[in-house]
Amino acid sequence: MTRTLYQFPLSHFAEKSRWLLDAKGLDYAIRNLYPGLHRFFLWPRTRVCTIPALNDNGHWTGDSTAIALYLDDAYPEAPQLLAATPQLRATQLAINMLAERIGEKVRQLVMSHLIDTPIPVAMYFQDAPVSAFRRRMAEATFRTAVKTLYKAHPRHLPATREALDTLLDTADGLALARCGDFIAGDHLSLADIALCSMLGPILLPPDTPWSVPDSLHAPDAQHAAAHISPDLLAVQQALRERPVGQYALHIYTHHRHAAGNWRGQWQPQPGRSALP
Repeated sequence: MTRTLYQFPLSHFAEKSRWLLDAKGLDYAIRNLYPGLHRFFLWPRTRVCTIPALNDNGHWTGDSTAIALYLDDAYPEAPQLLAATPQLRATQLAINMLAERIGEKVRQLVMSHLIDTPIPVAMYFQDAPVSAFRRRMAEATFRTAVKTLYKAHPRHLPATREALDTLLDTADGLALARCGDFIAGDHLSLADIALCSMLGPILLPPDTPWSVPDSLHAPDAQHAAAHISPDLLAVQQALRERPVGQYALHIYTHHRHAAGNWRGQWQPQPGRSALP
């Protein structure tokens, strides 16, 4: 197989790209990159420092939206992710942009609640082939980077909640105005995939990377569940009661035909089968 998606298993932007590939009916392998070190791997290939990235037979594309555009151009015979008509296509792209803004706030909110618990590290690194010493170093670096880059700290939570609520109000209007299952058009599109995947880390749909019992080994899952704060559970419940939350859960239930491969395999360092 020469089509490979590079990711972090728990990233909702990676979920968006996995879903794009699944919606196109394309086979692909998944490689996990190490948070922090991923920048050195991706920049020379994509000129983008963030995941996900797709290598399709030597053609590299970074950024989930760019991947969607590339897939429609490269595989026009597969179901199209964007409409051909200019007006509907513009609407779908605008919803995608709204979804990415929501995704940034979702990441900030969830990480602000969880970054000092065992959950993010356990779920991001999982079975990464690193020594105990390097794992401890990586975990400390990961926590510091998340707090700095994403402003994932409890003191930011009120502003984050306010900004997210405003964005979700807009998304509620779109969900209420849709005709049928889909938010823009008569079949699953980039707009649906982007909006639903960005809400995944709060909604925790079953059989997804964020379903804690499915994401960790049983003892780790029990330990992790004890660290989920009542405030975060309240956010989840409030989203599930919103029109956009109900729409996203419906789309996940009926239109997310996942390959079940989100765990991926770890990308070895050059010249090594795994990190020592």
